[in-house]
Amino acid sequence: MKAVNKRLILGSVPFFVLFVFLYSVYLLRPLHETEIVALKAVKGIVEIPAGSANSVFKLSGEFYFTPNQFYSLRNTEKETYGQIPGTFKDTVLNSRFGYGSYGLHISGLEPTGIYALHVGHALSSSAVIIHGRDITRQGQPGINKETEIPGIKSSKAAFRPKPDGTVDIIINISNFRNRKAGFSSSLILGEVNSVGDMFRSDLIFHAGLFAVIFTVAVFFFLLSFFYKQASFVLWFSFASIALAIRGVVFYPHIAPIIFTEMPWRLNFILRYVTVPLPVIFFTIFLKRALNICWKIPYTIILSVSCIYAVSTLVLPPEISSGILIYYQIFAFLCIIYAIIVPAAGLIKKRELAGWIFTALAVLILFSIYDLLVSLGFLPDSFFIHIGSMLSIVILSVMVLNEYANSIKKIQDLNAEMQLINKSLIRFVPDQIVGLLQKESITEVSLGDNVELKMPILSIDIRSFTRTSEKLSPNEVFDLLNEYFALVAPIVRKYNGIITKYLGDGFFALFPDGADSALLCSIEIQKSIMENRIAPPNSPPLKVGIGIDFGDILLGTIGNIHRMDSIIISKSYHIAEILQESTKKYTSSIIISDRIFAALNEQGSHYIRPIQRIKTALNEENFLFEVYDCDDVSVRELKHRSKGYIEHGVQAIFNRELSKAGKYFDKALDIFPDDCVAGYYKKLLESVNA
Repeated sequence: MKAVNKRLILGSVPFFVLFVFLYSVYLLRPLHETEIVALKAVKGIVEIPAGSANSVFKLSGEFYFTPNQFYSLRNTEKETYGQIPGTFKDTVLNSRFGYGSYGLHISGLEPTGIYALHVGHALSSSAVIIHGRDITRQGQPGINKETEIPGIKSSKAAFRPKPDGTVDIIINISNFRNRKAGFSSSLILGEVNSVGDMFRSDLIFHAGLFAVIFTVAVFFFLLSFFYKQASFVLWFSFASIALAIRGVVFYPHIAPIIFTEMPWRLNFILRYVTVPLPVIFFTIFLKRALNICWKIPYTIILSVSCIYAVSTLVLPPEISSGILIYYQIFAFLCIIYAIIVPAAGLIKKRELAGWIFTALAVLILFSIYDLLVSLGFLPDSFFIHIGSMLSIVILSVMVLNEYANSIKKIQDLNAEMQLINKSLIRFVPDQIVGLLQKESITEVSLGDNVELKMPILSIDIRSFTRTSEKLSPNEVFDLLNEYFALVAPIVRKYNGIITKYLGDGFFALFPDGADSALLCSIEIQKSIMENRIAPPNSPPLKVGIGIDFGDILLGTIGNIHRMDSIIISKSYHIAEILQESTKKYTSSIIISDRIFAALNEQGSHYIRPIQRIKTALNEENFLFEVYDCDDVSVRELKHRSKGYIEHGVQAIFNRELSKAGKYFDKALDIFPDDCVAGYYKKLLESVNA
């Protein structure tokens, strides 16, 4: 047997076991459920056949109906009737809204027996009165919207017949909120234990069905976080959750039974919003799973469904429920789209099309069967819940199979990667190995990565390109090696890590923080000035340094021939920009506001703001020049003019150019050779020219 077939069988076993269990529960219900006797009431009267007093009866037909009056068995003015199942449209009210009372006289009961009457969910509220007493309620019937409290679940009433074996049942009912009023199912009458057993078996079956669907939904929802490359898994889970929620608010009303204080409005929203939500989620699921989408119908389906979903939240219930029929017609058209998409996938030989088409075919066949049942062409048994379960099982196995295939691909890639790593030439620095939390370079693998937050230093030799053009290749390499031999030990002294050499410069990380990065920069500048490294017939080298502080992603990349470390960080580029800015301001070191804020010893350095910027977070901050390396006299003059420079920079940022010019004039009065003040003075003169 092929590995693929084994995975399919193993993946489907749990779902198959659950399905067999649930269907067994469904088939092994108490035998009396298969012996339900259907009785038709005629003009408000029904007689229990002799010898069948212990059976379970489904009561339907003509009930007495008294409009605009409660607690009335029959209309005393003129006998009028209403159908159960049926709506107010079948009565003299002939309206969606209103109130009244249904009545039924039952004879032929066992006088000593205890019976139970099960009343399906009424729209919108009802109360059962037997022997003149209110026995049970669904909400509170009212004569208008203000006095009505809608119900959220079916109700059961236990009673004893009169000594003559008869009982008069009155059902008060009102509706001022729903799209229709009345009962959508027959009344169930039987011996109290038989009716109770029947309801409990229904509850167990539907609760198990909900548990399976909801468990599948949660499982695939969590799976989607580990299987992000297949986003259709997430939308499949959403569709399953919507179906599961819909199942618990309808018969046997699991949610209202568990949450006895559930508000009617919440119950209403869950009943109606779970009509468009599965359509929305399944439409997106089809697109993501098959990568097939026709933009116009796709957009229309999502737009109309979203609009109706929102309407259930914001519109009055009587309006949002009233337009449901129009959305149901639209949803039928959506089914056509849902069939065409996987059919197109089959034609294009998309991998998952067969699974999806099969699941939809099963669901549609069960829907057609239930439609024939509802029209009376087949026996009265609905199986749409079985069809939904089968469809979810098919799609679940599909997702598991796809996930298993992905895991197999990952395993194959890992095996290949291990073979590659055995022969890979490693060029990863030892310090990088430490940051990657590895004890040895042999433990480093392709794809290892870590997120860090630390300073990044960028350094570059001023005018090196022009200088190198005057030198021979050997002289260029000798100069660079002398320069790096001087600078690299200083970086290591402050626990810095040179991550990348870039010709005449490099980038370095400083895990010990901003103070280490700045002290290293100052010592590098002083060491270069003291050692006066110079190419033949040229002035000594000068370098510019920029430092920023931020998040970095450090990792390894490569291929079968070479592996290298890589750093991905916005601060990487900012540090380089700051280093380039040292040319503009004739500075030796420029740091960002983040470095300045991270310094523990700000007062022990000579630092002044030289540029006002707006950050990505829309915050205003300065860039700073560090002038520790200047002569003592220069440091003193810059310190004295520091305030004027700061005010001038701020004035330029505020577009107060005249005021800025005055501040820079004062700074130049103190220190005429101040390059920063001179730069801004020339800038202002060019603007005013």
